Amino acid sequence: MTELPSPELDPETLREVHPDPVAVRARIDELRGEIRTAPDEIAELVARGDLVVLLRGIGELDDALNEANAAVDRSEIAGTPAQRHTARVRLAHVHQWRGDFAESNLLFTESVAAGQQFGPVIEAFTHQHAGKNDYAQGHWADARDHFARALQIREELELPDDQQTSSRVALAAAVRHLGAE
Repeated sequence: MTELPSPELDPETLREVHPDPVAVRARIDELRGEIRTAPDEIAELVARGDLVVLLRGIGELDDALNEANAAVDRSEIAGTPAQRHTARVRLAHVHQWRGDFAESNLLFTESVAAGQQFGPVIEAFTHQHAGKNDYAQGHWADARDHFARALQIREELELPDDQQTSSRVALAAAVRHLGAE
């Protein structure tokens, strides 16, 4: 399995930046193979979810959208409720990157409303991505509120530093934009 360095969060766009695109492409090829040879639907769903994130992260948004839709379909067949939720958040995030805000707004509204029922880790994940959706549209106050909630959960649970840092960077960006208005 190709080891990938963690992506960094661009402090202005709040998009992931992969420091090693060659390694990302190698991992994408591996994930496509894992999907084809998956021993069961859950293994396929996990690989497809990782694939969506990487395709989106390198800007292959048409492929990311196709894979995100396939992941949602697969999660409806074989996934747990939490896996279905996560697949829908990833699909919404792809729509956001594509600028398809009518779709992303609908999916994020549904996801935020349901996020608490899957536990605090998934709730934080949902708020973080809903905040990025609001941020991309210039809805700074809404973005700030989502990022603040994600950070609060991540700090309370002492989740990994990269998750807390991501929320702090995003929150600072939203606050900076609010102060500039």
